[in-house]
Amino acid sequence: MIVNVKATNKISGDVTSYKLEGNKDEGFLYEGTHMQEVADNVIREINNNLILLGSPIYTIQPGESAAIEAKTFDIEINAE
Repeated sequence: MIVNVKATNKISGDVTSYKLEGNKDEGFLYEGTHMQEVADNVIREINNNLILLGSPIYTIQPGESAAIEAKTFDIEINAE
């Protein structure tokens, strides 16, 4: 499954968009790298918010969307 991620920084207004590929059982990858091991600090911080307990990334199905309000980011995810 591919998950489109769009995160807006609440302080600066910067928007970061990228795709994760994988599933809830095997985990998700960003460009072939586990989502917690990504070198880009901003993407890694967004991913850390996505893996928190109760995150919809583990229950979302293809065609569904969800919103997550984190401390620093407003995150929208959409599953393909």
